[in-house]
Amino acid sequence: MTLTEFCIIDALAKWVGRVKNREQPMGESQMVVDESTITSHIKRIRRKFQSLDQKFDCIETGYGMGYRWNSSQ
Repeated sequence: MTLTEFCIIDALAKWVGRVKNREQPMGESQMVVDESTITSHIKRIRRKFQSLDQKFDCIETGYGMGYRWNSSQ
């Protein structure tokens, strides 16, 4: 896992169940990237978790809103 990916996970997991828009995880980690880059990072994070657990689906996409960590799965 890269540092950027870890920071995104950390930002999402701090507020389980709350939707974070694309800018918030980057702002909390003090990194500056554009929206498409965040989307790419989320895809890679999901793939990495799914390589360990095929049923992983804790990162939910709120279309038009952002992402959230849902640990009830």
